Amino acid sequence: MSRPVLSRARLVGRQLRTDPATVVLVVLATFVTACVLAAWPRTVDRVVGADQADAVGRLSASQVDPTRSGSWLVDTGAGSAQALDDLRGLDASLRAVTADAGPALRPLLAEPRAVLSTDRWPADRGPRPAGIAELSVRIRVDPLLPDLVTLVDGRLPAPTDVAPVPADGAPLTGNSPDAPVELAMSVASAERIDWRVGETRLLGGGTGVTAVLVGTFDARDPDDPTWTHLDSTFAPQVVEHPDKGTLVDVFPYADASALPVLAVEGPLALTTWFAVDTGPTATADRGALLRDLRAFRTATATDTELDAALAQLEPRQRLVVTVLGVLAAGPAGVALGVLWLAVTLAVERRRAALVLLRARGASGWFTGGLCAVQGLLLGVPAALAGTAVALAAVPGPVSSGDLVLPLATGLAPAVLLGAVGGRVRATRAALAGGGRPAAGGAARTARWVAEVCVVALAVVAVLAVRQRGLQGDAAGADPVLLALPVLLALALCVVVLRVLPGPLAALARLLARGPGLAGFVGAAGASRAPAAGLAPVAALALGVAVTTSSLVVLATMDGGAARAGVVAVGADVAVSSSAPLTAATVDDVRRTPGVAAVVAVGTADGVVLRAGRTSDAVQVRVVDLAALASVQRGLPGIGPLDVDVTGAPDGAVRAVVVGAVDVDLDDEDLLVEVGAPAEQHDLAVVAVTDRVPGVTGGTTSVLVDDAAAQRLGITAQVDRLLVRAAPRSDVGEVAAAVRRAVEGSTGSGADVVTRAQVVERVTAGQLVGGVRTATALATLTSLALSALALGLGVTLGARSRGRQLALLTTLGVPSRDARSLVRWEVLPWSLVAVAAGLAAGALLAPVMLGTTDVSVLAGGAQPPPPTLGAVGLGVLLAAYLLLVAGAVLVAGAGARRTSAVAVLREGEA
Repeated sequence: MSRPVLSRARLVGRQLRTDPATVVLVVLATFVTACVLAAWPRTVDRVVGADQADAVGRLSASQVDPTRSGSWLVDTGAGSAQALDDLRGLDASLRAVTADAGPALRPLLAEPRAVLSTDRWPADRGPRPAGIAELSVRIRVDPLLPDLVTLVDGRLPAPTDVAPVPADGAPLTGNSPDAPVELAMSVASAERIDWRVGETRLLGGGTGVTAVLVGTFDARDPDDPTWTHLDSTFAPQVVEHPDKGTLVDVFPYADASALPVLAVEGPLALTTWFAVDTGPTATADRGALLRDLRAFRTATATDTELDAALAQLEPRQRLVVTVLGVLAAGPAGVALGVLWLAVTLAVERRRAALVLLRARGASGWFTGGLCAVQGLLLGVPAALAGTAVALAAVPGPVSSGDLVLPLATGLAPAVLLGAVGGRVRATRAALAGGGRPAAGGAARTARWVAEVCVVALAVVAVLAVRQRGLQGDAAGADPVLLALPVLLALALCVVVLRVLPGPLAALARLLARGPGLAGFVGAAGASRAPAAGLAPVAALALGVAVTTSSLVVLATMDGGAARAGVVAVGADVAVSSSAPLTAATVDDVRRTPGVAAVVAVGTADGVVLRAGRTSDAVQVRVVDLAALASVQRGLPGIGPLDVDVTGAPDGAVRAVVVGAVDVDLDDEDLLVEVGAPAEQHDLAVVAVTDRVPGVTGGTTSVLVDDAAAQRLGITAQVDRLLVRAAPRSDVGEVAAAVRRAVEGSTGSGADVVTRAQVVERVTAGQLVGGVRTATALATLTSLALSALALGLGVTLGARSRGRQLALLTTLGVPSRDARSLVRWEVLPWSLVAVAAGLAAGALLAPVMLGTTDVSVLAGGAQPPPPTLGAVGLGVLLAAYLLLVAGAVLVAGAGARRTSAVAVLREGEA
């Protein structure tokens, strides 16, 4: 009975079933790589879009919509028909302009709008003046008014037919009382001027325009953006003039057919705007939208604040693309490293079968193709699944360009497996069960050259990024910076692995003099080369680098937010009130439970610094600096203002100058002038600083104490109290108690703000929240992939490690020494990888953060310095040390399972 022919397909299937563990690893690495590459651009778009929508959403429609104001000439002698035809022509031209907008702007533009209005006309106050000294009206014409309002009483103005004036007739200067212009206005406006439906009043246009109120209305949708362009439609403008009395302006509406009558005094005011739907801005290309918007503004001569808002987003989006790009490049690089290790492990597990195929005549192309087919079967479905998961996890529009790279990842296992499998040779050592052959001289030379190139590229990349900054725009990250994590990790690993053998060899010589065998053999073996090779060391180091830099980014954001809270508040709690804050109020706050210290800040104006012929008017802040120091001691970002402003021996007034002034502070004749006529005093400047948080804000000020203020004759109004909460007290409860104390003392409301509230506002933004979430995911992903790389690195040397341990045990080496040799094999390269990764991450984070304005993530005016979070880095280091310890235990357990009999039989074979 003949045996079935083993076809290539059956051979591939058998190979896949032989070692399911490596199959899972290859699939998992491919899946993660595709998922990261597919999710990264979508995550960036999502974070950037949310921030873009948030920034644009803070603008009102009148700020966003391109708007222009002009005049509209109406031929009063042509009648209503011609006026309506002209209005329709205006609408058609506006629609044509809208249709010509750029492709990025056009989908956002709604129907253009045009509203006409008269000048301000004096109006008859009617039989019931309602306490109004002067009444004015500005009549508007809006063809879309019926769609925007809901009638409350009466009706909307009906169309009228103003007949054309004969060629020899007198020009139209008003209307007949028998044919009044019909008006409608809001309920609130009609009630304020007491104009009732059906009443007729005389308006001051031309020789007089008679108007009748035919209806009142309210907004159908009070939040409709139209009303931001048509202010005062629903509420009259009321001015209480000290001499004239109450002045009221109302804005009634007329039908467009009445335009000839409304234009009796000349051209009407024309307000045109192109409504922009800000909803889709979250997914719009900022650069393209900005270009189209600027071109549209030029073509239409309109004004809008949208282009300025979009332009201000560039540094924010640039930062997001940079940070998220670097943090995504790390996990993707680690995943590719894991994929390479998994492929290497798969070939090692199949090496015996591949060697046998080569020995029986199979070519390298055949074995390489066999492995490549396996890679295709594993990689393509994994890449499709990873891409699908990324698309589902990060919803949004899908472009073909975003899918090319993650789907191409599915080919990586085939390429790698084919390349590694095709290099298997049927040598004598391989047929005897040996591992991979040692590298020859040419290969060693090539590796040296490659390592030198990697180190040189890393140095050049760091210098280039530091010196020139980022290249590209917010739409794409700097490719040099994206490659920097991989280059740094590789370079540091190469350097350490090249330097480490020297100390290890010296240690081996030292241990050779001792009685033990394990230390000498282990150090000698580790000094020759890492048992796992460069790939697992680099993959593990890259994972550590990314997690380290991620923690530095998070710590920098947290530190910047904390500093922003201090700069904005200046204490744990700051309180201000419209009522004067007296000494009794300060005492009440000081006695409030949970308050450790309080300082009052007073303000006075009318002070001039003078040096020679130059002078500068400044504010004076009166504060007890000793009390201020006790309130602000230990707050992040505040340096001690250790000065003494008590009286100087020479009689000069001692002060601290905050901010830049237009006088020479080093002038010997520096004076301070107070009052009118000015009284001059000598001034001694004891310190100059940029700001004093909680005291000076952003204004140029001079700080003095109470004694100096009295000497200058200044009466400062205490307008702010800074409060330090007692240790272990709840700042929120302290703030509430302080509010009650101030309101009880002053009888007026109090504004209270805490540092925690400012920090919460900073960290709750769309941009900061998105970056924090993405950074945390990058950290967790890199940590998991690092553990996988460490495990694969240990597994790659499992066979040789097991053989060595079995032989040593057979030769009588104690099991304790044998386990010690396992530790010597695993610990050096794994600890080197962790140390190199920590160094690379510590170097990468400042380089990355130094290229952009990180203040947008920290809520401050100035970029915060890179912060190494000691707690986070300590936890990270402990986690990696635990992983290394676990790898050592796993390696020892695996080595003990190797049978000495099997090893000896392989040797006999």
